[in-house]
Amino acid sequence: MNKILIILGFVCNILFAQHKDYSKEIRTYRKDLVQSFKNKNESPLPAKELKKFIGLPFFPVDKKYRVKAKLEFTFNTPIFYLQNTKGKSEAYQQYAIATFSINKQQLQLSIYQSIRLKNKKGYENYLFIPFTDLTNGKSTYIGGRYLDTRIPEEYTGTILLDFNKAYNPYCAYNKNYICPIPPKKNHLDISILAGVKY
Repeated sequence: MNKILIILGFVCNILFAQHKDYSKEIRTYRKDLVQSFKNKNESPLPAKELKKFIGLPFFPVDKKYRVKAKLEFTFNTPIFYLQNTKGKSEAYQQYAIATFSINKQQLQLSIYQSIRLKNKKGYENYLFIPFTDLTNGKSTYIGGRYLDTRIPEEYTGTILLDFNKAYNPYCAYNKNYICPIPPKKNHLDISILAGVKY
């Protein structure tokens, strides 16, 4: 019995340490995001809004929104033109389809790679996931949110998606920005209570 209690205690300590490390990771990410909004050279905010900016609203950190998704590569799909907020479009290619579950509900998102950025230094492995969910127009931006990730360094058949890092497009803060509009097929019929609020 004592051995079982010791093992259980050991496992609990490991899980607590992992949760603590993860919470710290998200807090650091959020701090960096807020700092970029405060920096006049990086901020999407108009000058008058920047002067009174004190921070961004976030959902509480919730690890259930950090999911391991099954990855189905779609390398040979034709170029896809994603519409933007100015009525124009930008070329993307669907890189993969990610399948995962939250609250026992199976969900799916298309992952895109920008044709323009894939040849730009530092963005070769950049992947883009624009999405909408049931929080849009309520607690989050009506036009949807974005999630960034990278091409996995090793093929495992999975990819980690962390909705605690979901953010609003810049046009949510400044009408002068041009932002890709999430396609209809990237709508999640669930409330993603994670990431940046509006």
